[in-house]
Amino acid sequence: MLWLILGTAAVLCLYLFLIAPGRRARKRGAAIPRVPYAHRGLYGGTIPENSLSAFRKAAEKGYGFELDVHLTKDGKLAVIHDAELLRMCGADGSVARMTEKELRICRLNGTEEPIPFLEEVLEAVKAYRPPLIVELKSDGDSWRTLPKPALDALQGYPGFWCVESFDPRMLRAVRKLSPETVRGQLAYDARLAGEKHREIYYFLGAHLLMNFLSRPDFIAYRHDTDRNISFRIVKRLFRPVLTAWTVQTPEAFKNLRSTYDVQIFEGFEP
Repeated sequence: MLWLILGTAAVLCLYLFLIAPGRRARKRGAAIPRVPYAHRGLYGGTIPENSLSAFRKAAEKGYGFELDVHLTKDGKLAVIHDAELLRMCGADGSVARMTEKELRICRLNGTEEPIPFLEEVLEAVKAYRPPLIVELKSDGDSWRTLPKPALDALQGYPGFWCVESFDPRMLRAVRKLSPETVRGQLAYDARLAGEKHREIYYFLGAHLLMNFLSRPDFIAYRHDTDRNISFRIVKRLFRPVLTAWTVQTPEAFKNLRSTYDVQIFEGFEP
């Protein structure tokens, strides 16, 4: 009986070790400004997502915004969500296998808007100083190569910024390079999102079992899939700052205020 008790206690301790956020997560996450964040900028109509126009519009209206960063073949920081160009540019090709020069030819959603680069985004909005949530996208071994140039580019931005990623290795690399940078672990439960055939990596992420690698300062969770036991335990026991993505109606935005500290919205204005 004693061995059963000790074994159960050991498993529980290991589980809590795996899902725990950073030691000062609540304090560090509290630095994130409590404003609404426009998902991929304030886009819609003739303004495509992750475009300079979308970012300027969000900044002009007083919102923060979230943006996505990929590393190109020649080490540049392209701001685009997808790893492939087909959806946004109607072209074949992978961002990670193309150069800056090749990507600058592409246009977003049939508009004249080019794929922007991170330095251009920062320059375009620096007068407004909106807070930024920068998602570092994981392609192959970009968790090794993306953090340093991204951090170098962000260091000169005069407003608040933080980074987030689905890849805990990316966040671990950020923590080693820049311990003071506020980091967020992105996650969602693919099963509750109605998605099938997701690899074990996403299961571990959904249940926050990779937090031991990232030790995040905040948890960025898909709010309509937040019903698993690990999320609830982390929320109640460790009380990290919670960011909801992606909020798509005014009603959801209002209802989530009691649960989430920060909200990333899309398709409407709060």
